[in-house]
Amino acid sequence: MLTGFTPTRQPASGRLFALQRGFTLLELMVVLVIIGVILSFATLSTGGNSRAEQLHREASRLIALIDMASEQAILRSEQLAIRFGDTDYQFMLLGAGKWVALEDDGPLRARKLPKGIELRLELEDNPPPGLQAEDAEAPQVFLLSSGEMTPFTLTF
Repeated sequence: MLTGFTPTRQPASGRLFALQRGFTLLELMVVLVIIGVILSFATLSTGGNSRAEQLHREASRLIALIDMASEQAILRSEQLAIRFGDTDYQFMLLGAGKWVALEDDGPLRARKLPKGIELRLELEDNPPPGLQAEDAEAPQVFLLSSGEMTPFTLTF
């Protein structure tokens, strides 16, 4: 009799697969294909920022900002204005007889439009006397503390 010797059991030939752990290459490939298909459908269902949605989002943002700036002008008794460029716009404040761009990181900061979106401004009336500056960086639309606003049409 042998002491200290414990025999190890060898698996039967039919039980060899029961002891193996892991996945076959085919199983991994099937899972990767299923994940790819799900991600494709998810990307297509979100729309991927269509041009019409992007234009609508930018127009809605500008409307909300103009409303907020108009309310701020009334509440603070300030004269605010907007200068529109071809691809950007910024809010301005009248201080000491001069229009100054709002330079903070707040909601009324200068904004650049996404690539491919341009603005075309059409003014219906001339600005109120005494508010228009003479340089090219002058604002075109005025939001007065009285609640009045320069009539304009903006096309995206």
